Amino acid sequence: MEDTRVEEICQAAGVTKGTFYFHFAHKEDILLEMGVETATLLNDTADRCVRSDRSLDDSLRMMLNALARNIKSTPPAAVSRALAEFRRPHRAPVSYQGPAFAEAFEKVFAKAQEKGEVTENIEPGEMSQILEALVVDSIMEWSHGRLGRLNQALYRRAAIVTAGLHPDVTLPS
Repeated sequence: MEDTRVEEICQAAGVTKGTFYFHFAHKEDILLEMGVETATLLNDTADRCVRSDRSLDDSLRMMLNALARNIKSTPPAAVSRALAEFRRPHRAPVSYQGPAFAEAFEKVFAKAQEKGEVTENIEPGEMSQILEALVVDSIMEWSHGRLGRLNQALYRRAAIVTAGLHPDVTLPS
């Protein structure tokens, strides 16, 4: 990505430089757009799960499957670079205008809380931030070649989080 020129991107995409710059101020903005598309896919899947009244486990499995399919369709180096671009404090807040992974997780955690599947002692937003951090870490590990099976890592980490959210578990304040 670092050595890729805008001209090369335009040639590969079959567009002019003018068209490229109409849509993107910088070549790194393509990486942000990849993140927007991925987060939108995750949020759309969460909306479908909530509307169809799926269980938390089923919802998370569907969401994580969709996420993993999307992530694995992109070269790992591009995934790693996109995550790094989101973490750049001076760019991400200004450029990124899409949904977050945590928003998607919050929807299904709120629904699960209504149904009594998770504790009422933790806000769905906090649950979702914890899972988002684990998911993003898993994606980064996969993109660096340290995780062979992204789906399996995502399921396991989500299961660890949800086990601690069971309504019968007493959590420290």
